[in-house]
Amino acid sequence: MATIAAPPRRPLGRSIQTRRGGKFYWTIHTHPNNAFSVRVNENSKTALVGFKNVDHAILIGKMIETHYLVQNEWPSTDGQLILPAPHDGDLNFLFLQKWDFAELKVECTKNFLSMVAIDNLETTKQGFNFDGKILSFEAPLEFYVVRLAELFLKED
Repeated sequence: MATIAAPPRRPLGRSIQTRRGGKFYWTIHTHPNNAFSVRVNENSKTALVGFKNVDHAILIGKMIETHYLVQNEWPSTDGQLILPAPHDGDLNFLFLQKWDFAELKVECTKNFLSMVAIDNLETTKQGFNFDGKILSFEAPLEFYVVRLAELFLKED
């Protein structure tokens, strides 16, 4: 017999408030289910990278594509990220997805991810400085029970 659970409640973010009118972030993807993510160190969870400024997301996307074209592999995202200068033109292999911050929090929580929120990108002599924060999200236990059931249980 199948039981029906109530829909999960939205997860709560730690110390992040959304303002009226929405707050948007852009993520970089190779596929709808494969987004640019990093691990800040070996003990940290994987974190989805979200850019507050679409132009910054495009710039980093072009740098990732250039790395792929030169090295014939995607860059390593564990530890320090070193990327070449961006290519000219449009993104060819990657695409951007625009998210309302509240929906992005839910997506991260559903997939057990933290988020690296890039608020600004500054050019320096050595490359770029990223101004942002690492966000972790939590939800009630019921949210995770429903999510894990979605992932692991099959209907008969």
